[in-house]
Amino acid sequence: MSHYLVPFSVLEQTIQGGQCADSPEVLYHYLNLTEEYAERLSITDATLLYQRVFNVLLDTVCDTSVATHWRQTCLDKVYLPLSHLKRLIVTYQDAKNYFKMEHNLRVLSHYFISSFEQ
Repeated sequence: MSHYLVPFSVLEQTIQGGQCADSPEVLYHYLNLTEEYAERLSITDATLLYQRVFNVLLDTVCDTSVATHWRQTCLDKVYLPLSHLKRLIVTYQDAKNYFKMEHNLRVLSHYFISSFEQ
């Protein structure tokens, strides 16, 4: 894959739309870029970034119009931003938000994993 500068939001749209379903490198690039950006941000802004990435991946997993193998790939990687968020927990509210996201992932992935197997 060539390393052209692509705006972050364009990468997100590409991932959510499943337009790169046969190129998981795009997803890996997005996740690596997220980590690079987060390193330069405050804890609050890094938290918001990781929440955004988590939501992009979870939304993709839940979108039945996207290719099943792409949804599965996103499901396999949705734990990365979640694990980064866990390390950024500072307040009780941070912990509460984290556990809510973790719960939503468990519930939604359980529901959508069964749709993968059909």
